[in-house]
Amino acid sequence: MPESRSVDWNEIVGRHAATVCRVALRILRNVPDAEDVSQDVFAEALALRDAGGILNWEAFLVRVTTLRSLDRLRRRRKSSELREEEHHYSADPADALMADELSDWLTDALTRLPEQQATIFLMVYAEQMTRLEVAQALGVSPDAVSSALYKARQRLLSEHAVFNRGGLS
Repeated sequence: MPESRSVDWNEIVGRHAATVCRVALRILRNVPDAEDVSQDVFAEALALRDAGGILNWEAFLVRVTTLRSLDRLRRRRKSSELREEEHHYSADPADALMADELSDWLTDALTRLPEQQATIFLMVYAEQMTRLEVAQALGVSPDAVSSALYKARQRLLSEHAVFNRGGLS
């Protein structure tokens, strides 16, 4: 049943702001960009709120955040190679360097996936959503989610040998 038009906007923002920021930050790895995307997402959601029909605010916001973050990564990739240092807490600097390189590669590789595949991949692996939750959020069948997830993993595996050791199966 769709949420009513009288949903309290402050409640929506209060309940989901941390999730939106977390998703954007995981994808973008840059606080100012994540904050900008978060603001854009909530502005977009506010414009759609009165139209109704949003069944699950969290799933809707995660999807829009993922899409807007990927859009920003694509623009960033086209304009310049920006890198924000990420802090890894590892006893071995080589492990931290490998983790950074893998994270950079994955972030870049996600921008080359078709939008639906990248969205599903991030919803499952970054947000730990079940296939059923993703299917409901995107309005597709669980089989379509499984198929897109399989294609995304296969494409990522074929693009980079490191994933063969990464345990994404």
